[in-house]
Amino acid sequence: LASREFDQPFHTRCIEIICHLTRFPSSNLYLARQNGIIDTLLKCGRSKISDDRKWAVRALQNLSTEEENKAVLATNALLTVLSTSAMRNGTEEQLAAVGALLNLSGEPGTIVPLTNTKNVVATLVHLAHNLETPVQVRNHACDCLSTIGFWLQALAGIGTVPEDIKMELLPTHRTCGWDRWKNRHNI
Repeated sequence: LASREFDQPFHTRCIEIICHLTRFPSSNLYLARQNGIIDTLLKCGRSKISDDRKWAVRALQNLSTEEENKAVLATNALLTVLSTSAMRNGTEEQLAAVGALLNLSGEPGTIVPLTNTKNVVATLVHLAHNLETPVQVRNHACDCLSTIGFWLQALAGIGTVPEDIKMELLPTHRTCGWDRWKNRHNI
């Protein structure tokens, strides 16, 4: 409760304590299901105070390591906070945010929220290709994109193919157009 008193001088220390509690795997399942804690961490993840953001995002990273928490945590609000934090210049906050995204990407049930939340994929692509991004952040971003791609390909591969269509390995690398002329010179 004290961590919700955002104007108090002890507030940052409370968020740090919550973060340290998430270092114990046995408490993460319980903590991730406490709306008050997640809401507080999200609010701190949007804070103007960099230490609040750093501790909040680290806590979210730790909470996202547990398999049972991944689908619960993959909300638009949380993914937006992580995406925003991943674009900040503070290496610790950035690393924790991309680490949390990487953790979440390991669960197939999080792929739709990850790909539908505005800027998550664009942020990962930017970080993966930006030479000024720290190496560990770039590696996590590439790993996260690869994991998302794997799940998307796996989902595409198990789709139902009608009987009259030839089964092909994916991706086919073909283009498709609408009602295209067979020969451009026959106009």
